[in-house]
Amino acid sequence: MAYTKYSLTPANNTAAPPDGAPEGMLPSAVNDTMRDMMAQIRDCGDGVRDGTYTMTAPKITGGSITGVTFSSSAATITGGTITGITDLAVADGGTGASTAANARTNLLAVGFTATTGSAIIPNGTTGERDGSPAAGYFRYNSTVGKFEGYNGTAWGSVGGGATGAGGDEVFVENSRTVTTSYTLSTNKNAVSVGAITINAGATVTVPSGARWVVL
Repeated sequence: MAYTKYSLTPANNTAAPPDGAPEGMLPSAVNDTMRDMMAQIRDCGDGVRDGTYTMTAPKITGGSITGVTFSSSAATITGGTITGITDLAVADGGTGASTAANARTNLLAVGFTATTGSAIIPNGTTGERDGSPAAGYFRYNSTVGKFEGYNGTAWGSVGGGATGAGGDEVFVENSRTVTTSYTLSTNKNAVSVGAITINAGATVTVPSGARWVVL
């Protein structure tokens, strides 16, 4: 919008007509200047009412905005309400999301079903594990149907202890087939109830001084 050529300080609008009104300008230039101002006012009004309004560093305080698409990365909105937005950045850097669920996904944040409900943690197959995990990573493994965590060296099951019917905790269950190579954790022993089958291509490594007992 060309109205930006005008200064907010009246005394500074001294450019040659019709872009300004210098002292001593010819009477014939007054009409040109007024007509230019009329056109700029109309252009500004059309943009605010139903057109595209481009702001360099917009700041909107209070009130409500309906059906607006913000494309500026420097928009500051204080108070009021915003509806009809399809893409709203949240916080520095933004999330590129207008719903809480999508914002959490883009921020890699843990979601929840309700304040007294359940946490929503990442889940996927064994093959979908992080390529370069770090100690403390936690997920649900849909291949084996168990929660698992990464200790800095290997993935391992989390929880799941003894189970049983009616709240009993009598049975500790283990699979009978090793499908993926595994190395016992440092300074740890292991016990399994067999028979145990180790698939072709898979290995079980028992470090020196450790024991793996198959009952």
